[in-house]
Amino acid sequence: MKLSINMAMTLDGKVVRPDGRWYGLTSSEDKTQMDVYRSQSDAVLIGKNSIINDNPIVKIRAVPNALNPRPVILVRKGTLPPDKHVFEESDHIPLVICTKTNLKEIKTSLENKAEIFALDSDDIDPKKVTGILKRKGYKNVLLEGGPKLNFSFLEADLVDRIYLTVVPFIIGKTGLAGIADRNAELPEFDKQNWSLKQHFAKGNEIFLVYEKS
Repeated sequence: MKLSINMAMTLDGKVVRPDGRWYGLTSSEDKTQMDVYRSQSDAVLIGKNSIINDNPIVKIRAVPNALNPRPVILVRKGTLPPDKHVFEESDHIPLVICTKTNLKEIKTSLENKAEIFALDSDDIDPKKVTGILKRKGYKNVLLEGGPKLNFSFLEADLVDRIYLTVVPFIIGKTGLAGIADRNAELPEFDKQNWSLKQHFAKGNEIFLVYEKS
């Protein structure tokens, strides 16, 4: 199974606005390219915060006759409102992976909206998540989570590819997250090799594809 991260980043390396959300910073070219990446995936991993803050629609529009990937939502604490787009407008019933701590809460609000799988722990373990997806037969998984979720999968050495869009904005505020964010560095970050496999421009944005060497 191959796991890819897809993120957009400003010229000064930020992936969120000062209010912590991401809206109005990417163009139609980026949205089209995101559909291309989704069309090459059979599952899309999304974190709880991304669902709540951005309410994404996981449906391919720009690639004709493409099969839509299945949404896989990771929820470590609490639950999600059942009226979010991912539960109303997806071609597949979403898979919600939670912990043993919030299983009851998830079942109460989402039992008729999703397939629910609870890990036997109080946290979301990325290796256990990828194990579930492998057993379900998924071959190409696209991670569209936030910086903290990206960090956890990078820290576990589970990421094979990074799709990065550079968008023409400079925010400038300190303390805003980059593509991977936690109060620690990735282990041996300077010994890891990421090779640039593809780069192209559309409009005012640059699209980069890095793969682990």
